[in-house]
Amino acid sequence: MAGALKINHAAELAATIASFRLGIPGPLVATIAVALPPFEMLLGLYLLWGRLLFAASLAASVLLLSFIVVLSSVVARGLSVSCGCFGPGDAEPATWTTVLRDGIAIVPAVYLLWWSRARRERSPETTAL
Repeated sequence: MAGALKINHAAELAATIASFRLGIPGPLVATIAVALPPFEMLLGLYLLWGRLLFAASLAASVLLLSFIVVLSSVVARGLSVSCGCFGPGDAEPATWTTVLRDGIAIVPAVYLLWWSRARRERSPETTAL
C-alpha cells in the first residue's frame, strides 16, 4: 500500500529523502525515489502470494530495518521532516511513534523470515530462495 501511494510522486519522495540530511548524493536519492515505490509494491505482492518467501521476507526485514535506522537518526537529530512513508499526503513530522510503527511492522517480517527458513530446512528438495 505504501508503495502505491508513492508511485507517481518521485520528486516529492526525493525531496523527503534529501530532507533527512544523510549525505546521499543527489543522483542516488533520485534513483531511490524512483525505484523504492515499485520495489515496495512488488515485495508486498511476493509476500501476499507466498512466492520466494524467504527472499521476500529477508528483503522486507532489511528494508524495514533501514527505515528504522534512518527515521531514528532523523528524530534523534531533531529534524522536523515528514517520513514520507505514505506518499505526499503524509505530512506529519517523523517522531519516535513513527519509529515504533516500523518496529512493530518488522515483527511479522522477521517471523516470516524465521518460518520460511525453518520450512526450507525441513524440505531439502526446495533449493530456490
